[in-house]
Amino acid sequence: MFDTQSKNLTVPRGKAYFAKYLTGTQTPGPLREFGNCPEFTLQRNAETLPHYSSQADLKALDEEIAIDATLNGTMSTDDMRPENVSYWWMGDVGTITAVAATDQAETFLLVKAGDVFQLGRTTANPSGARKLSNVACDDGAVGTPATFVLGTDYDVDLDLGLLFILADQPKLVANYDIGVSTRSQIAAGIKQVEGEMKFFSINPFGAQSDITIPRCRLIPNGDMALVSDPTSPTWQTIGLQISALKKGTLALAYKDGRPV
Repeated sequence: MFDTQSKNLTVPRGKAYFAKYLTGTQTPGPLREFGNCPEFTLQRNAETLPHYSSQADLKALDEEIAIDATLNGTMSTDDMRPENVSYWWMGDVGTITAVAATDQAETFLLVKAGDVFQLGRTTANPSGARKLSNVACDDGAVGTPATFVLGTDYDVDLDLGLLFILADQPKLVANYDIGVSTRSQIAAGIKQVEGEMKFFSINPFGAQSDITIPRCRLIPNGDMALVSDPTSPTWQTIGLQISALKKGTLALAYKDGRPV
């Protein structure tokens, strides 16, 4: 007998791409690869309307039709580029540009050993200053303030703008300069991203196919681990939920075989 089963097996692998809609439109921009995706699963569910005969005997199901169908899915990626991470944070990737600033001063009262302060924190810049230089701390006395000793009274992380208190002080004034720098920043929000999703199979075994979802919505799904056990480390991943939405007269999705 002809062996049909072994001819139709598949070991799934492939690459996922997403083309975010251009602002204010449903026109896809350029496709961007998600990178390595350890998981990419689609889920198809249908709601049905059953019909039961009541003409004779016991209740019997004699018809059932589909009245609603959804196409959803989940995916994860370990490619932690800012664009991918922004989908999980539901915010846009921005750029923070710091201009040079000199003679900055902040005063802290009743500091205790073990306290840590973020320098340069403002309402406009809640994550604080970066790339500090010329940091010096004193007791803020009028006239000739007493200078505190780096490594004895305080320590500082210049790149992160963190001030570490090493000795109790009733008052501490931190003086510093800020250097020119830029950094990416994602502000968490509630933005749902829509665009076109494509998946191209690269199966090591089995037939190849391509999937297109013309209108796909991405929202965060699950945890993003910030620390892993050093005895059994794992790669950081983010999870996203996929929802296929109706776009005009198009189908929710298309599955294409490879041309021959």
